[in-house]
Amino acid sequence: MNESEVFALAESHDLILQPSTIRIDESGVDFTAASAEDHKGRRWLLRMPRRESSMRSAAREKQLLDYLQDAAFEVPEWRIFSETLIAYPLLSGEPAAVIDKELMDYVWKLERNPVPQTYTESLAEVLAELHRTPEAPVETAGLPVTRAEDIRLAMESRMTWVKARYDVHPALQERWDTWLADMDLWPDYAGLLHGDLHPGHILIDDTSRVTGLIDWTEAAVGDVSPDFLTHYLLFGEEALDDLITAYEQADGRTWPGMKRHIIEMMTTSGITTAEYAEVSGLKEMHETAAAMLASPDGSGKQG
Repeated sequence: MNESEVFALAESHDLILQPSTIRIDESGVDFTAASAEDHKGRRWLLRMPRRESSMRSAAREKQLLDYLQDAAFEVPEWRIFSETLIAYPLLSGEPAAVIDKELMDYVWKLERNPVPQTYTESLAEVLAELHRTPEAPVETAGLPVTRAEDIRLAMESRMTWVKARYDVHPALQERWDTWLADMDLWPDYAGLLHGDLHPGHILIDDTSRVTGLIDWTEAAVGDVSPDFLTHYLLFGEEALDDLITAYEQADGRTWPGMKRHIIEMMTTSGITTAEYAEVSGLKEMHETAAAMLASPDGSGKQG
């Protein structure tokens, strides 16, 4: 999709953009994104689905965002919502990092070594508020719901599903079995989670304070641990300790086995990738999932 096509699509939805301000981002798997200013100088973010399946959860995402408009952190307010375009006024912060497709790596706005305390504390506050969101109102949006008593069984079911379709390394399977058997590691409550909390979806200000979250496609009610995974993956175990401590101080609910549970959950990334491959039909996602599941720790690295 080029700038002229973005302009025409927006115009067909009564959004008049300044052509010279249109910037396209093709890094997303499900959506082509673009930023631009309208004829009054207001900045917008536009999302164009790459395929029909990209919109599979858009209606429930919009309902959730409408409910979260009064949260202490910013979320998008979709002013345009159709089968071909989602658009909203740009939020005040900037992504903590963006993906450079040529470098195949993040380009960071956030200082990483060490991770700023402001970032850790404000992210913990956002997560604590999000995870405390009452279940009843958000369930009306049709979000996937896993009850507290079913969290462990749901993970076991996902493992069974993936084993029927992929070869799972014996060492990885043994690790999963040990995790499933240790009941002390599993949470006894469920909460609202973002579900795809990487730096490109976390907005920060010039002081590294988290101001908002975007791209809520994977939001659900269930085990909140996935919202800690990328922080652990990118910044390490000490940073995870700091985030959990700050989260508890912000009245986030924790349990003794939380850290170990999050670390073990990292080994199931191949399952998540396989599930996405099933929905999207993307061959490259299937291949990535196969490589991850065939490795001893689920990372895709052998040995």
